[in-house]
Amino acid sequence: MNRTLKQKNWLFSGKIDLGLLFLPVWLTWIVCFSLSQEVLDAKVPLWVWVIFILGIDVGHVWSTIFRTYFDKEEFQNHKPLLIFSPILAFSVLFVIALFSQAWFWRIMAYLALYHFIKQQYGFLALYKARSGDFMPKKIFRDKWVIYFSMIYPVLYWHFSGDRAFNWFIDGDFLLLNSGDFFKKVTSLTNVLYWLILLGWLGEELLNRHQKKEGFFTGKILWMLTTALNWYLGIVYFNSDLAFTLTNVIAHGIPYFTLIFFYVEKKKTLVRPQSANGRLGVLLHVFFMLAVVLFFAMGEEYFWDMLLYREKGVFFESLFPYPVQAFNILWVQAFCLAFLSVPQVAHYIIDGYIWKGNPKNPYLKKVFLNS
Repeated sequence: MNRTLKQKNWLFSGKIDLGLLFLPVWLTWIVCFSLSQEVLDAKVPLWVWVIFILGIDVGHVWSTIFRTYFDKEEFQNHKPLLIFSPILAFSVLFVIALFSQAWFWRIMAYLALYHFIKQQYGFLALYKARSGDFMPKKIFRDKWVIYFSMIYPVLYWHFSGDRAFNWFIDGDFLLLNSGDFFKKVTSLTNVLYWLILLGWLGEELLNRHQKKEGFFTGKILWMLTTALNWYLGIVYFNSDLAFTLTNVIAHGIPYFTLIFFYVEKKKTLVRPQSANGRLGVLLHVFFMLAVVLFFAMGEEYFWDMLLYREKGVFFESLFPYPVQAFNILWVQAFCLAFLSVPQVAHYIIDGYIWKGNPKNPYLKKVFLNS
């Protein structure tokens, strides 16, 4: 396989893909397998929450601003979307929170689940477009297999009724405890899950061998890493800590990488003379991370100060809370809706800024022509 074809097996490059998209997830598995059951069963430590939830999960939401609001050209291309998405999100969320805070969190949980699933498929689609992998007829189609690899663990979660974790709060998912029948069925469906993945892998390797084109390494690793990560995080480990680590790292770090790569690559396309060297790129990435963490810290500070008061040990050691938490229903609904706007607007905006259409003229140049 020539060098150009090898490069197109990867989304960014072999080193970046392996080092940022895959290695952190694989290391997460090693950590989870190495921890004692006592640690896995314990409540998520505060420092883990700060690094992974605040830093990575909330942080990756805010990283979208560098792809949208902080880029004049991108803002003009998506102006109605960027202006009205937050307004629409707030309006709908405020009404839902006034009606029922339980249903507010339930809807938020399913929105988040949908977003997480779509991101995994989105990266797969980028891998396929990057490598020119458009085989029309397959028994195990890539799109349906990657959706199956995530939806099955989520169904397991819903029907087991005994998972030691939730997405946001207790009871946010509609759970059904199927008892002994569930255990009998899943002894078969768990095996079927891996047989389908093996069938997909076998067909993929056979097709590539017959065409003598080499293997699409990045795509294969993305599919298998996604499947194993969702299975381990939800089905195998019945642990809040394991779910948090596997869920957040596999979603947040690839998205950070996607945003920062796009921003830096676009800069070289628009203004080649202003392209930074390696040190300049690193400094700019650290600057973007600092901005993202500033906003993430501020958001979570207000969540805790105005509503839940669960992380005061951390936040008040930095900035003591100047006001009491609100217990008036409509004020709580306002705070819930307002503080959820960055997250939900991110879900909405993300569905448009990565589509290959005239409003995103640099996507092809950044990911497919490099």
